[in-house]
This record gives sequence, structure tokens and C-alpha cells, in this order.
Amino acid sequence: MMQLISFAFILLSFLFGHALLWYVSLRFFYITSAGGQLALGIVMTVLFFSIFASAYLIHRRDNWFLRSYYVMSVFWLGLFANLCLSIFVVIVLKVVGPYFNFYAAPWLLNIIFFGGALALSIFGIYNALVPTVREHEVFIKDLPEAWWDKVVVQISDVHLGAVYRQKFFARLINQTNALKPEAVFITGDLFDGMEAEFSWLNHPFKQLIAPRGIYYSYGNHDLYLGFNRVKELLADNPVTILDNKMVVVDNLQIIGINYSFDNDFDLEEAILKQTGYSAGRASILLFHAPRNIPLAKKVGIDLQLSGHTHDGQMFPYNFLTKWAHHGYGYGFFQEGNFNLIVNGGAGTWGPPMRTSARAEIIKIVLKKK
Repeated sequence: MMQLISFAFILLSFLFGHALLWYVSLRFFYITSAGGQLALGIVMTVLFFSIFASAYLIHRRDNWFLRSYYVMSVFWLGLFANLCLSIFVVIVLKVVGPYFNFYAAPWLLNIIFFGGALALSIFGIYNALVPTVREHEVFIKDLPEAWWDKVVVQISDVHLGAVYRQKFFARLINQTNALKPEAVFITGDLFDGMEAEFSWLNHPFKQLIAPRGIYYSYGNHDLYLGFNRVKELLADNPVTILDNKMVVVDNLQIIGINYSFDNDFDLEEAILKQTGYSAGRASILLFHAPRNIPLAKKVGIDLQLSGHTHDGQMFPYNFLTKWAHHGYGYGFFQEGNFNLIVNGGAGTWGPPMRTSARAEIIKIVLKKK
């Protein structure tokens, strides 16, 4: 029932937004003829329905045409969000400007409205398609000597599917290899949640060099694709799936806990039931969402690696993300012996653009505390 209510709210919000954009565009570009107004209305209607139609169709079948249609539609979704942001900026300028003796000329408002949104969208596409590397030093109590000063890499939220495919992932692998990691940790949402043509997937993973292993835990979008389907896709790959499991590598406990849709999910119990887990030994937890932080601290986790939030992905949603995750929306947090890294992600969900944060790979240098 809640899903239907949420979908209805999203549908009505997009409908209202497109109607508002149609009205504002008529005013800004002085479209007064009935034919012009009707033509723009038809365009807005097609774009509105394309957002939902393309998502439905790409879930049903994967081919070049439907992928192109989907990419066009989600690009429009991002541009639409930025146009709505531009409308807000223009309204503020028109309302607040006169109090400061600032009266913007119509041509300037037009540039801010459309040009600003387009420039922001292009900037967002670059941020999404060209990941950067961010580095953190993490000090861990009782870190085994075999891991002293070693580099490990965290990758999160790649969202392989209709948008992010072989070439993007190959570049990501090359960037990761350049960091010479001892181990690679993939903290969920490797897949976008929709079925696609994945015959190419074994090749990039076999190029990933990590002497102490590649470890992966499920995110919510991976579970949308299907638990068994993900296992099938990764079956011939050198990836260790930590499906609510723990492995010990050179005396370092590495635990992967699946994303849970259960509001009553008990992270403490999930960790403690791992055979052989000891709070007194160094540990790394792969847990997709930055949730249940007090429980991770309570059971003695030294480093939690999460993702999920995309740091909001589109401005100003980064502020909402920070609030929704109680301040842990993005970044590196050190609290006593507990460390948390919330990765902004390498891919995107929905619009293939990032205006609040650039796509990233996290390089972590492990240090003995």
C-alpha cells in the first residue's frame, strides 16, 4: 500500500512539475500562439510519459533502441530537475532582487533559466562519467602486521545495467588497478536492479588485480535484480560474495552483511552470529547503507564501509541525504576506535549526472593505531 502511495506521489509531483515548466517556458520565451502552446504541451506530455514508459520497457527487454530511449529519458529527468532548480533561482531573483536594487533583465533571466540548467546538467554528466580517487588513512587498533600500511580500495554503487556498461566498468577497473590495492571491497549496488545483457561481465573482473581478494556484499538494487541472478552473474568471477558471512584474511575479519528491507533488522545479531567473530580482533564491515551505526560500534567494528546515499547525487538532495542518515550521509567519520566511510558511489541511479558530488573510488591506507 505504501509503495502505491509513494508512486502516486511521485507521479503527481512530476505531472505538476512538467505543467509548471510548460507554463514558465511560455512566459520566458513569449510563446503566445495557440499552436506554439499546444506544440510545447505535446512535447512536455511526451517527455513526462517517457520517464515512466522507458523505465518499464527497459525492465522488460534489453536492446540498443530501448537502452537509448531509457538514457534519453533519464537525461531529461536530470535536466528537468535542474530546470526546476533554475525556476526557483529566477523566482528568488525577481522577488528578492528589488530589495537590493537589483533588477534582472529578461534576457538574463532566460539565460539563468535554460542556460544555467543546461550548463549544470553538462557539469553533472562529467562528474558522473569521470570518477575521481579520494584517499583516507584509517587507523585500526590491533591491525594485523600483514595489513600495516597496505592499500585497499572501496568501490560502491556502480549500478551496472542500461547506462553503465562494459567501457565504463573497464575504466573503473583500470583506475582501481593503478592504485595497486591489496584487496578490493564492493559495498553493494554493483547492479542497477534491472535485467540487461551481461555476457561481458567476466572479463573486467578477471583484469582486477587484488592479491588478498575481491569482496562484495549485496545492496538494495542488487536484490531488486535478484539474489540468485547476482550469484549467477558473479559465478565465474574472482569475487567472494559475503552473503551475511565472514572471512578471515591474514587475521583480519572481513564481514559482509546484506542490505535489509526489514525495519526491525538487527545488525548486532547479524555480526555476532558470525562463527568465530571476536570484538577484540581487527574487523572491516561491508554494509551497504550507513545505518545502525551505534550497533556497529557496540560490537567492536573497526571500519565500516558503506555507500547507498550517492551524497544526494543531485543538488540540493545532498542536504536531505545528510539529514535522513543522521549526519552520516557522506564522508569519513572517526569516533573513538570506530571508523566509517560512506562512499558517494561510482555510478548513478536515474539521471546519469551528479551535481552534488563527483563519482568516486576510495583509496584506503590501513594503519596500526
